[in-house]
Order: sequence, then structure tokens, then C-alpha cells
Amino acid sequence: MPSAPGHEPLSNSTVMPEIMNNMEELVFAFPTDDLWKLMPYKKQGLINGNSEALQRIVQSGLFLSRGKLEEDPSFKQIITYAIISNEQSYFLFRRTSGQTEKRLSNKFSLGAGGHMNPAGSRKLNEHYLIDELKRELFEEVRLLNGCTIEDIEFIGFINDDTIPVGRVHIGLLYNIHVSDKEVYVNETDKMTAEWIEKSELAEFYDGMETWSKIAFDSYIQD
Repeated sequence: MPSAPGHEPLSNSTVMPEIMNNMEELVFAFPTDDLWKLMPYKKQGLINGNSEALQRIVQSGLFLSRGKLEEDPSFKQIITYAIISNEQSYFLFRRTSGQTEKRLSNKFSLGAGGHMNPAGSRKLNEHYLIDELKRELFEEVRLLNGCTIEDIEFIGFINDDTIPVGRVHIGLLYNIHVSDKEVYVNETDKMTAEWIEKSELAEFYDGMETWSKIAFDSYIQD
């Protein structure tokens, strides 16, 4: 992947290749101070959807080296975080120790998605966000036997500055409504998943990663 001018990727021959590639990755980010000029600051929680803020972020964000951003709270890495739902059921992931982000291993997650990468010559707009959301979605799951995406709904921004991983990321919370439950995990060495009824999700709450707890408390449970 080419480097952004003035932002060379990190190089460290002592790092395992998979981790090294992740750290060299160029990811979409936004200056933290500028972010809170666009929307009300909330230390931990869901900030309701604001299409104007979303538009400003996508138009003015930067692609920077992930390795330089992981410990730099002056930028927020922008993460797509999509709930997958079918009527009153939700696709609940469990991250395993085989996934790259060790800070989240063995946690339950309601969110599919991840970092956003350069889009070549395409103009950055809200279509870019959806394209990146779908790219990340289909890296994690596949839809079979006629299952389709019926709707993609933007809910809001998830922030959690109470933990280290949260201080350098902000989530764009979406709900992806699918036509049926024919959804399957691609890399079962990194995560597993099953459909859980809305009425039963609370049983998994204590084991959820914090963004999923926020999505449950502020969106699903309400």
C-alpha cells in the first residue's frame, strides 16, 4: 500500500510480519480537538447521529500511519462499527485470542467493521464510508443462500475515553439490517458468532467490549 506524502510507515524488523503490516497500514483519522468542535463531547457513550459532522469528518480527515496513531490521543482513528440485525435478533461475535487486537480478545462484540483505508482516486464522501463499511463487513462475514443487506442505518458516534484503546478511536455506529440469518464468520480462528434474540442479549452484557455495551445501552435496549 503506498505511503501518504510526509507520513512514512513504521519499520521494525523485530515485529512479527502480521503486526508489522498492521502498523504500516494507512488509516483514516481526524484531529481530536477539531472533532469536539463538530459535536458535543461525551467521555463515554453514544453521541446521536449528526450528518453535518459526518460530512465534515469525511471531507477533512487524513490518512496516517496506524503505527503512529495507536499511542497518539491527539488523533481519533475513525472506525466503522456495524451491528448486524434481523428483525429482533442480533449477530453476536466473540473475539478469540487469534485476532490482532489483543486488547479485545475473548470479548463479546456486536460490531463488525474496522479501520478505513485510502480509496485511490475516489472522492471522499458518505458513499466512501459505506464502501469501507461493506469492505470491512465482508472481510469478517459472508452472506449465503440469498441473504441480502436490506438497509444500512447510521446511528451515531461511539466514544470511550476511559480506556486506552478508546482514547485513540471513535466508532461510527451503523445497523445493517439483513434479510435472513444466513450470515457466517469468515475467519473462525479470529472470532466466532451466533444469532441472539434481543431479549437474551443482556445475558452476555458483562463479557461485552465497551463499545458493544454502549450500543446495547443507548440503542438496542432503548
